[in-house]
Amino acid sequence: MPEVLKRILVLSDSHGYSLEQLLMKAEQMGPLDAVFHAGDGCRDLVRYESQLPPIYQVCGNCDIFPAAQELTFDLFGKRFLLCHGHRYSVKTTMSLLEDRAREVKADCAVFGHTHRVYNEYRRGTLFINPGAACERQFMLLLLLSDGSLYARIYS
Repeated sequence: MPEVLKRILVLSDSHGYSLEQLLMKAEQMGPLDAVFHAGDGCRDLVRYESQLPPIYQVCGNCDIFPAAQELTFDLFGKRFLLCHGHRYSVKTTMSLLEDRAREVKADCAVFGHTHRVYNEYRRGTLFINPGAACERQFMLLLLLSDGSLYARIYS
C-alpha cells in the first residue's frame, strides 16, 4: 500500500453527542491534518477547535445555526464537495449529488443525513458518508502517496 500523506477525520450527524472519545480514538491512529463535519451537529466541534487541525463543516437539516449548507474547496491537491445531503435527496438517490459533484469537478463528495456508511467511487469521484457520529461511527479519509484517496470506516 502506498504511504499515507494526509489523514482527514470525517464526521456527520453527531446531533449534540459528545465527540471526545471518538476524537481520541481517531487521533490514536495518527496525526490529523483536517476535520470534515457534514452537518446535523455542526456546532459540536466548537469546544475542540483549539485542539484540532482546520475544520471544514456545513449545516444539516437539523442545525439551527447560520452556516454554509455546502462547501466546495481545494485541499491537499484535491477538490472536495462537502454537504449534508438532504438537499440532494441522498436517502433515495445518488444521482443529484453525482450531478453536483460532476458540476464542481469534485474528486471527493462528502455527505451525511442517512446515518448509513457509504464509500464508493462513481465515475471517478469518491462519494463518502461516515455514518452517524452519534452512533460512534466516523471515517478516516487518507490521501496516499500515489495521489489516491482511500476511506476507512470505524465504529
